[in-house]
Amino acid sequence: MNKATHPVKIAVVDDDNMFLEMTRMIVSHDIDENVISFQSSKAAWEYVEGHGSANIILSDINMPGMDGLQLLSQIKQKYPSKICIMMSGDPDNELPVRKLGADAFLNKPFQARELLSLIQSFL
Repeated sequence: MNKATHPVKIAVVDDDNMFLEMTRMIVSHDIDENVISFQSSKAAWEYVEGHGSANIILSDINMPGMDGLQLLSQIKQKYPSKICIMMSGDPDNELPVRKLGADAFLNKPFQARELLSLIQSFL
């Protein structure tokens, strides 16, 4: 993979800790950017609000409490230039996230190369 010429911070959000860690490791190893992870949309939103430095947000949709749709909606309303890639095991979620402004949708499970190629397209 080609490395970006500018610093990029990628946030991964998923309540499934195993999936979260696997995704974070794949992205940080192959994309070689600063990758941070959150187990809830609320924690991710608080980070984005407090620091605002995540350029790309990879988020699951179905999570307890504040779900990925709410996270996406809040990010795109306040920070429309941030790239939001939404992930779900339910392909029916693609249309709603596209309507909310998602930049991409990944249907779980997905191949690592599919994820990496998608992220690379935004770098």
